[in-house]
Amino acid sequence: MNERVMALLAAAAALLALASCAQAPGGSGPQAAAPPASCKLARAPDTLLSLARCCAESIAANPSCRAYDADAAYVIVRDNAPDKPDAYLIIPVAPVTGIEDAQIFAPPVRDYWQYGWAAAARFVGVPPAATALAINSTTGRTQNQLHIHISCVRPDVAAALVRARIGTDPARPTTLPLGPDGHRYTALRVRALGGDASPFLRVAAEPGARADMKDQSIAVIGTDSPDVWDVVDTRAGGGNPGAAEELLDQSCGGGAKG
Repeated sequence: MNERVMALLAAAAALLALASCAQAPGGSGPQAAAPPASCKLARAPDTLLSLARCCAESIAANPSCRAYDADAAYVIVRDNAPDKPDAYLIIPVAPVTGIEDAQIFAPPVRDYWQYGWAAAARFVGVPPAATALAINSTTGRTQNQLHIHISCVRPDVAAALVRARIGTDPARPTTLPLGPDGHRYTALRVRALGGDASPFLRVAAEPGARADMKDQSIAVIGTDSPDVWDVVDTRAGGGNPGAAEELLDQSCGGGAKG
């Protein structure tokens, strides 16, 4: 046997040994990379919490996963409802039941409006004045994991806010009917969404609101001015489900971005 054949045989033997080492259970050699685990979702009302955990483990775990921020402990997912083709959600990875949870007043959750707005620019991709975020009250939701809806604003809602000339004085908010059913909303124009300016904290500062946050529902709607938003809130009761999500057009006029 010549030297060339012997060298080839030796190389083949080495490759076989390496493959055997990689496949051996409990072996100490190189291990083949495991494929992403499939995402097993819990039933409602815990579906979103299980989805957030899946996305945090691997963005490839579910087709809805879009982004994961480990520092602020949230994920961005696409809403898979058929009637919401251009809608997304920001969801904490840790358990936070919803707007009634005291964690909304402390970082990182209090800043999810700011992070959600940045996500809207990336994933929804419409001008700020056409963008809106919303969170529903306990009676206006089906999931027990906090989630802020990210999509477009209804054109009639945007027009109503422009006509109302929303003020900036927290002591004198504007009250007006909004949405398809004309529910009563309180509106205030703001120049920040994070930290002490979080809409969670602003709404909680209203008389009697902090002790009854479960009935509150909030939306943040962009304006034509950079870094200026209208924060609107409504309260569940008297035929009002407390679902500020009603102010969103989650098909963005019929043009889903993907």
